[in-house]
Amino acid sequence: MFNKARNTLGLLGAMVVMGTGVQPSSAATLAVPFQLARDVMENNGKQECTQSFPAPVVSLNLSSIYDDDDESRSTIDPKNKARYDETISQTRDFLTFVTKNASNYTETDGKRLESAICALKALNNWASANALSDLQSRQSYLSMTRIVAGAALAYVQVVPAAKLTNFNTSRIEKWLETFAERIVPIYTESGDRDSNRQNHRYWGGLALTSVGVAVGRKDFLDFGFESYKLGVCQVTPDGALPLELARKKKSRDYHLHAAGPLVMMASLLQANGYATFSQCNNGLQRLVHFALSSIDDPTKMEALAGEKQVKLPREKNGLIRGDRIAWIDAYLAQYPEERASYGGLYDKALFSSNLGGRVSVLYNMKFRD
Repeated sequence: MFNKARNTLGLLGAMVVMGTGVQPSSAATLAVPFQLARDVMENNGKQECTQSFPAPVVSLNLSSIYDDDDESRSTIDPKNKARYDETISQTRDFLTFVTKNASNYTETDGKRLESAICALKALNNWASANALSDLQSRQSYLSMTRIVAGAALAYVQVVPAAKLTNFNTSRIEKWLETFAERIVPIYTESGDRDSNRQNHRYWGGLALTSVGVAVGRKDFLDFGFESYKLGVCQVTPDGALPLELARKKKSRDYHLHAAGPLVMMASLLQANGYATFSQCNNGLQRLVHFALSSIDDPTKMEALAGEKQVKLPREKNGLIRGDRIAWIDAYLAQYPEERASYGGLYDKALFSSNLGGRVSVLYNMKFRD
């Protein structure tokens, strides 16, 4: 299905197009829309990773966390969730390790070289073990799209350090590429399922898009663009996603969850020549407005979903927990005039391992050390 032509990121870390924030790859066909580490030559000289990271997980068999009798998939079964969390915990810990270290490298503009080395070594260790090669359920694949997306975006951040230290990344790239190829048929060869058209598909699209940028596969970006359009072209005039409204009392949470991969895809794809933000009469912008406005006032969401919304997780200061809106700086980079409306939703760099770490640090220079 996919062509094997490859372009690598090359000397990405050393190539900065001032003023645009876009840094082209060595192939000049793929780009990242955010600022990578800017002072890679002024690092601390530390090339050893003294941290330990989780051992590779090869086999994974995940099942849904929801009550089987709830058609809306909005009622969590405590036993199902406990089993899910235990099964995926080591893989989550791996992604957290990789993305936090990648973010530490980016946040210091390349000074903490050992952080990049830790991320690279963890990725290489899992790639060498062919980690996650034995996924035994559809749910396992659907959940792993977030792992692949986060790992690929973290890898993009530490490529400059790999080039600087001559770190062999061939296994990492092959692992990401192979993983991405395995994701596609989960959506294209499984019939007309809601999960092929709602947030699960958007996360699959982001996984392919992120890996495509990381390893130079434009055909992966094409799949991402189709996934993106499938999402934003469903957005109603109100800004709602009908399949996320079907999640009833968790509709608000799922609109925020769906917005993340769509925003990140829009940013990554636009940097590579795809018309994303304007797609379907600015569908993404309508979705973001609707989702963010529902955080403190869910009235409209509740009217459309037909149920009172469950509470969102909050920080100690009352703000929404950062991982729910970790993508917001990627959005505001496109619509800076909206910072006055939404900047008050957070007061620190926002982190989501599924989105590659501290997304704010990539798009908002005020969060750099």
